[in-house]
Amino acid sequence: MTDFTLDKLPKKVLAKIDLQRAFAISRCVVAAEKLQVFRKLHGKKLSAMAIGRMIGIRGWRIEAFLAALVSIGLLKKTGKTYSNSALADKYYVRKRSIYWTKLFSEECRKDYRAFSVLEDMLTTERSYASILGIKSGNYIKEMEKNPQWAHDFTHMLYYYHLPHAKALADNLDLSDYSSVLDAGGGSGVMSIALARKFKHIKACVMDIELVVKVTKKIIRREKLTGRIDTLIGDHDKHIPDGYDVIMYCDAEIGDGRTLKLAYESLPEGGLVVLCEDYSSDDLTTPLYRLMWQLRSNSFWLKKKSQMVTMLRDYGFKAVKGRRIYGDTWLITGCK
Repeated sequence: MTDFTLDKLPKKVLAKIDLQRAFAISRCVVAAEKLQVFRKLHGKKLSAMAIGRMIGIRGWRIEAFLAALVSIGLLKKTGKTYSNSALADKYYVRKRSIYWTKLFSEECRKDYRAFSVLEDMLTTERSYASILGIKSGNYIKEMEKNPQWAHDFTHMLYYYHLPHAKALADNLDLSDYSSVLDAGGGSGVMSIALARKFKHIKACVMDIELVVKVTKKIIRREKLTGRIDTLIGDHDKHIPDGYDVIMYCDAEIGDGRTLKLAYESLPEGGLVVLCEDYSSDDLTTPLYRLMWQLRSNSFWLKKKSQMVTMLRDYGFKAVKGRRIYGDTWLITGCK
């Protein structure tokens, strides 16, 4: 999936946006995503009143809202009807899954609430949830309360990580290995890409029970049930034996205890694989991780160089790291 960023906007639109306006403009776009404006307008031309009825906006605000989206090049107005621009169709319909539309827009809303009290967080060391008097979110608890949310969240990650999975399969050579444990593997998207590239390997996706239930369905849909298994488990507490590759893709590995468990579990010559958007040594990239860090309750950003050092510290040899997609790094080490 290609992210829609400001540089994708037409230059005449960019010229109108300053930092103060950018916040309000981006908030309009997130509202449009939350209300699924672009998906519901796909292939249609509708009046403001019809769109208002369709997405639940009454009164004069619908025309102001649509005009804002026309102004930034995401909608077109012809006479009294509105339709998606090519830009909106490309980035908000064709290149994004419905799960991204539904869930990521909600994540953005949480970001806006958090950053509305950034000065208070910086000066009081309190969390945004504490300052705003709300309960902080917890993905596992959310899944337990709402199985549909667990389904949508896992599928959102599947579609989001498709390009990362392709990059991993294109850059990781598993010719000399036969079995992969995808620890904290979520939707199984990485294992699916590897199983398709390397026909001889078998993989196992390990994650919490609520995620694994969804992962099984995805694996079945992709017709790889015979080659990819699932396992309920916590990779921070236990790594099973029997795999010559242990892989962590976008899976938090904390203070390194997980790497110790991986080293002890792997056979001689076994491979550990890390694939994630690690920070640069000066912490300035990727910017989205830095922004997420500002609203979190503790400092946990991991640099690519730190991860290489950690692998070596836990006994891995021939440690290598290279950028494979955007800010995503592939780091490997042998036992």
